Amino acid sequence: MTFEDAVRIRKDLIQQVGYNDAYLVSAVALFIEEPDAESLASSSLTEGGNDKKIDLIHIDKEARRIVFAQGYMSSKKNDSAPDNKASDLNTACAWLLSGDTSLVPTKLKSIIDECRQAIANGEIDAIDLLYVHNLPESINVARELQTVEDHLKATLSNKKIAIKSYELGKTKIEHLFSAQESHIAVKDNIDFPAEIGITQSGDKWNAGVASVSGDWIHGLYSKYGDDLYSANYRGFLGVDGRKRVNAGIRESVEKTPTDFWAFNNGITVLTLGLVRTKVNKSSEKITLKGISVINGAQTTGSIGSVDSTKTSLSSVKLLCRVIECFDQDTIDNIVRFNNTQNSITTWDKFSNDEDQKRIDGEFKELGFSYNRKRGFSMAGEQIGIEQVIQPLLAYHGRSTDAVRGKNQLFV
Repeated sequence: MTFEDAVRIRKDLIQQVGYNDAYLVSAVALFIEEPDAESLASSSLTEGGNDKKIDLIHIDKEARRIVFAQGYMSSKKNDSAPDNKASDLNTACAWLLSGDTSLVPTKLKSIIDECRQAIANGEIDAIDLLYVHNLPESINVARELQTVEDHLKATLSNKKIAIKSYELGKTKIEHLFSAQESHIAVKDNIDFPAEIGITQSGDKWNAGVASVSGDWIHGLYSKYGDDLYSANYRGFLGVDGRKRVNAGIRESVEKTPTDFWAFNNGITVLTLGLVRTKVNKSSEKITLKGISVINGAQTTGSIGSVDSTKTSLSSVKLLCRVIECFDQDTIDNIVRFNNTQNSITTWDKFSNDEDQKRIDGEFKELGFSYNRKRGFSMAGEQIGIEQVIQPLLAYHGRSTDAVRGKNQLFV
């Protein structure tokens, strides 16, 4: 799914502001990592006429940041966007800092006054200037934006404010959109082995149900391993020791394969895109653009742990829900509400946080494997997220805190 596809799905936003402004707002929301594009549109779009070249202006006092944008949409496939639209940001800057606000619409006046007050009070650390369009980026636009940036820096030279300009053209926006979707580690095109029926859809998702074979699941697990669970709170918990449920799943696969569909609740997979290609008049090929198992990690791992040289998995069938979704906030809710079979610990919910990803990388530089997700393989020189917090607190002299339950400590 492309960024433009994602915008078109936002029907409520398009109805609210029109497609061109929906594109602008969605791109800015992506840039500032704002999940609620409709709220951003309501608070920050300048509502058309007499906008003084400010199409969108957003102030975030908590982040100590002002963002304002000029948008341009072309219906033609030109080589680049017009650079004079980039230079319009000079006009926007002038109005932001010193224009007569009695001459602008009430909503824009209110936002400009708020921005001026925040700048005067030293409450702003950064101002971002955005030129958003649906064409390739160009050198000419980059030069114009640099001129605008330099002029605003000179005007605010007595303030400690970082000023930066950005051209958000088609390539850059698609890059940001792809990066947003990094919760799905497996981005390969996956051939789906069955017909999908009983379809349902929402504003930001499409879904359907199928029966898939155990050998397809085994193949996915063998190829991708723990990456299959990148959008999930947890990975596969294993089948040894106290993991009796998972050992039971594997035993069912091995001893009663034809009954597995009735014994097991099935799995749910998330994909960024579902493509149907006609093979002939009566059949079609289904391809998933990326995949993550968001419910059924224990089922897929248990099937994946079976020795396929000793057990035929083609007769094992299980229910599979397929959900196509691009919206991060919706995905978070889908993952959260689908994970109810096993209790979710507090540290499970922190496993995808940026700080945990950073710690993971730092451990790797030291030659250790840091498992952010409970249940991932713990063989060899490895450290788990849930093992770290108590000894770390004790090491820093906080022994009273260290003896508390780990759930409370992560909160």
